[in-house]
Amino acid sequence: MKIYFSNVNFSSNSGPNSFGFRLANSFQKLGHEIIENNRKEYDVFLCFIEPDCNPMPGSKFIHRLDGIWFKPEQFETHNRNIKRAYDNADHVVWQSEFDKNMTEKHWGSRKGSVIHNGIDLKSSVIKNPLTNIGEIRKNIPGKIFVSSASWHRQKRLKENIDFFIKNRREDDIMIVMGKNPDVIVEKPHLQNSIIFTGNLSHQQCLEIYRHSDWMIHLAWLDHCPNVVVEALSQGCPVICTDSGGTAEIVKENGIVIPEIKPYKFELTDYDNPYEINIKKIDLDKIEVSCQYLDIENVARKYLEIMK
Repeated sequence: MKIYFSNVNFSSNSGPNSFGFRLANSFQKLGHEIIENNRKEYDVFLCFIEPDCNPMPGSKFIHRLDGIWFKPEQFETHNRNIKRAYDNADHVVWQSEFDKNMTEKHWGSRKGSVIHNGIDLKSSVIKNPLTNIGEIRKNIPGKIFVSSASWHRQKRLKENIDFFIKNRREDDIMIVMGKNPDVIVEKPHLQNSIIFTGNLSHQQCLEIYRHSDWMIHLAWLDHCPNVVVEALSQGCPVICTDSGGTAEIVKENGIVIPEIKPYKFELTDYDNPYEINIKKIDLDKIEVSCQYLDIENVARKYLEIMK
């Protein structure tokens, strides 16, 4: 098949674009052709979020939905093109059951499938170290915790750090990756225990996950975070909440903390998350098993829809 990726930038490191790059590579390995010029003929128009052009007549229109905007003031304006694609696609792919339930509550049901994001588990193991995390690991007698995001209030960096402080032992450290962290650690005795790295490459992030004992990802109403997929691929278990779609991809490979207040898919300010109850919990080692995240398996599910 010839597949055109609409609204995907293969050179970008953002979550949707990095997943699009992995998916396209997997399609090619399975013998399919990726069309990068929308004026050339193709069989499938695979749209991420909202289309950047009209589908070619006769092509199959697959809408890979990345979630919808659900702040009340953004719902109509920001979702206009997304809803148009949702209404006109031949098949909708939701990242999570959470996304499916959200869109169907507000826009009605559509023919579609839930397919979680994935990663190439075979090639994701780091062979050429890009950071000194391996040396750091040797010199840290305690646990290494990690959090990663493009930070804004919905991602709950404050709560991630609070969880670390509540559960840390003297020799534990926390590594915070990603741009625009919205929390400053002002207590002197913690400043050497919490390390802010800023933006790193995907390969550097994978290496840090590989040496970490736990990822803390308490984000509120996250859809299907690629950082969690990447952490699991390196054998790093994840601490998350039961809101959004994150727990769907963590499954048994971590600890799921219940939210105090359940979310019922109402329009709300997602940058004003509900409070959560952070407790000291047992953090025994968990062996991660995540073959269900292998990008080849994910790609084959997409191809079944396309056929």
